[in-house]
Amino acid sequence: MLRLVGALLLAGGGLALGLGAAEERERRRAALDSWRAALALLAAELAFRLPPMEELLNMGARRASEPARTALLTAAGELEHLGEKSFEAIWGQALQTCAPPLVPEDIELLSRLGAVLGRYDGESQRQAVERAGAELETRAAQVREELRRGGKTWAAVGLSLGLFTAILLL
Repeated sequence: MLRLVGALLLAGGGLALGLGAAEERERRRAALDSWRAALALLAAELAFRLPPMEELLNMGARRASEPARTALLTAAGELEHLGEKSFEAIWGQALQTCAPPLVPEDIELLSRLGAVLGRYDGESQRQAVERAGAELETRAAQVREELRRGGKTWAAVGLSLGLFTAILLL
């Protein structure tokens, strides 16, 4: 009886690992979509109004979803230290608040905006934000495709590995 319970636990653990891989990709997709939408809002504001940086970030945070909201609020709150720290450093620190669902390459793409925002003319800032948004959309589409093709496969592979391990140990 104990062996059967152990085998079931191994199979369940394998299934959980497979489902966890799919869930991790789903969280990344949601974070990419959040940032893409937030950057679209920022680009629109830069195109039509060119507000001061604190106003731009706060407006974006009010209308954005998580995790972009938290990062934008953090950056806006840290602007009082501008002069002690560069905007690029402030932006980079703010991005670390949303690092878990995003991979380092996503954070690197977003961090490049820290060198552009507030530094150049409105059109250059808008173009940089739009380029980053387009790249995030491409990455989100890739993750959606991975989920479509492999979501059930990861669960099946995890379950199979758990069952295989259980059979080996029985």
